[in-house]
Amino acid sequence: MARSLRTSSALPAVVVVTAAPLLAACGGGNGDAPSIPLADERGGGARIAELVGEAAWLDPDDEDSERCAVPPDRRAHVTGVALVAIDRFDETGEGAHGNHYVQDLADEPVAYSGMTVFQPAFSPPDLRLVPGDAVDLSGVLTEFLGPSSGRFGDCRTLPEIGGTLSFRFEDRPPRPMRVPLDDLRSYASARRYIGMLVRVEGITIAGDPRSSGGRYTAAINVGAGVPAADVPSLSNELYDLEAQGPPLAAGASFRSVTGVLTYFYGFKIAPRCPADFQAEDAPLPVDDACAP
Repeated sequence: MARSLRTSSALPAVVVVTAAPLLAACGGGNGDAPSIPLADERGGGARIAELVGEAAWLDPDDEDSERCAVPPDRRAHVTGVALVAIDRFDETGEGAHGNHYVQDLADEPVAYSGMTVFQPAFSPPDLRLVPGDAVDLSGVLTEFLGPSSGRFGDCRTLPEIGGTLSFRFEDRPPRPMRVPLDDLRSYASARRYIGMLVRVEGITIAGDPRSSGGRYTAAINVGAGVPAADVPSLSNELYDLEAQGPPLAAGASFRSVTGVLTYFYGFKIAPRCPADFQAEDAPLPVDDACAP
């Protein structure tokens, strides 16, 4: 599809009209991306799937995560990743928003290609992004063990990058990765999808939803033998799930649920809008009904 320039909202319209030919001609500099993409649209940076993998440092004997051999923080420069979702919903009323979720561009998503971007900065500072934009990311990759007041335990971590996002070109949100429900039964198997747009089929709500401090969650039935703390849930991280629905009473079932897989003391699927839920008798969506 045709690529268009993403410009700063602070620039007057006349500047956009007169500057675009110059940018296309020089094809470089520190301004917006050229209107004619380079041979490699994604750029020469790393892919997320090259940076994140299995957590070899997991230790079930270290319940308080005191002796974890996690890799040190390291610089990361990732280019040409798709912006999956932006957390603009402050469910707690205390500033619980700002995270961006990005994913490697691919016709068919692969494991370990998602990333949580913790409250990023932007270049230029007044850049405004929307899901589907292809962006570059430069910052520090951390395997976050959890708050110092209470680690996640067992040396579990949340891979995240803190840094700066810049615009590359306009695109569409990535296709969700179809994830078997059984893969959400343990940290080791679910970690590969953190930060990715996933679609899980055959979801049944295990109990009535819980609402506390603005956080609204509903546990997913993944069968017996899973510790209570490891049972995944649906959450209201990305929109007002409690007010806008659908109803999530115990026993409610859906043919599929799409959303971003997040991790913080447990795994959660965060739908982006009500259309991320498909009723039992509804066909699986072809297009992304939540796309802007």
